[in-house]
Amino acid sequence: MLLANGVSEESLDVLDHFGADAPAVLNDYACAVEDQLIYTNERLQEAIGLLQELSNEHQAYETILTNPDILADYTCEFFGENGPYPIPDSEIGYGRPQAQAVGTQYQRPSAPERPQMPVPPQPQAQGNPEAFWNNFGALAERDPSNAWRYLNSAQQNPEVFRQKLLVME
Repeated sequence: MLLANGVSEESLDVLDHFGADAPAVLNDYACAVEDQLIYTNERLQEAIGLLQELSNEHQAYETILTNPDILADYTCEFFGENGPYPIPDSEIGYGRPQAQAVGTQYQRPSAPERPQMPVPPQPQAQGNPEAFWNNFGALAERDPSNAWRYLNSAQQNPEVFRQKLLVME
């Protein structure tokens, strides 16, 4: 039932229950929801665009990495004269190494030397605990980081530790 000014009884009940500013609060809320929906939609469109770019980039990398000819061309271009990381031909080492002239004879460049590695500890014979501790002292001075390995080998001979304990007492 409509009243004379076009307002229904239900509308009057809402105004009585929520107050006279209920339509304004509802309108503000609807506008805020709409603004948030627009913002979320814009962000979603940006995310879709970024995902499409990533997908295209992934496909390009997959093509480069699975086709040896394209990979070779890409690598040569990347490290070539006009690439982002150019490498001079002298550093690339194309072909055989250049021989160095010494008088009239040619010598090849020397190969790099291997680093010296410490000699692994060897277990001692069962009957000589004194020699074990002398060798251990020498090893501990020469290569302290690996001395524990030498001590580990003594676990096979309990006499070595018994003799050391007797000397310490």
